[in-house]
Amino acid sequence: MLTPRQRVILRQIVSPPYIYRWAGLLTTIALMTGVTFVVLSDVGARQVLATGAAPVVATGPAGKPVRSVADAPALGMPGMARPAITSSLLTVTDSSVDRPAVALTFDDGPTPEYTPQVLDLLAEYNVKATFCTIGNQSVAHPELMQRIIAEGHRLCDHTMTHDATVGQNPHDLMSRQLGTSRTTIAGSVQPPATIDYFRAPEGAWTPALDQVAAETGMRPLGWSVDTLDWTQPGSAAIVNSVKQGLHPGAIVLFHDGGGPRDQTVAAVAELLPWIQEQGYQFVFPS
Repeated sequence: MLTPRQRVILRQIVSPPYIYRWAGLLTTIALMTGVTFVVLSDVGARQVLATGAAPVVATGPAGKPVRSVADAPALGMPGMARPAITSSLLTVTDSSVDRPAVALTFDDGPTPEYTPQVLDLLAEYNVKATFCTIGNQSVAHPELMQRIIAEGHRLCDHTMTHDATVGQNPHDLMSRQLGTSRTTIAGSVQPPATIDYFRAPEGAWTPALDQVAAETGMRPLGWSVDTLDWTQPGSAAIVNSVKQGLHPGAIVLFHDGGGPRDQTVAAVAELLPWIQEQGYQFVFPS
């Protein structure tokens, strides 16, 4: 039983304006609790779409990118492992091999003018590389795509038309675009090739694009050494960019399409023996 004084206090609490103040306070507490729960759930539920953890890119004593022990590629031979398919951008490759590792990548092909020259050089030095091909180019030159696969190289989806705005599109449209380019590039050879990676044209990455690439079965592929060969700075400048930037685990960006690439071909011819002389092993990004 309430005393008369308690009944008076209770009537005041449940009467305006006090009732509105209590309602506002309880609503605020509920909203704060809900937001805290969502944030903590999101932090604790990072989605991994295949085996392996997303890479943690740290820097060593010389300021060069290094990999953490937890960033393990999917199972495979050292240097030949398939990448773990997560939404984390891969900018340095696995270097847990017996020698320092480097991964070479070539964008915007294939082209009949330059891709065969690049392939000839890679074959001469027994080097494997990753070709980030454009869907329309792949359809136009299936014989070059077949040669890339036959000689042991790997493919990366670089969209159908080198569309640098793809990452700004709605999720469903992005998913259709990447699904189409991946299927087109894979089907340009027989049997259809495995497409391990997706590289955003012009490096125009967005978190949504990273996620859609992983959902489509491809690891977002970046780079740690940009030769800027697309600017045609001269073969000597391209060579120097690699010699100055090379580090264990480097992913090097070249182009075998998208414009005149004579300088790139000349630079690759000089760089392949030099990189080998430095004791590096050529691997696939993983």
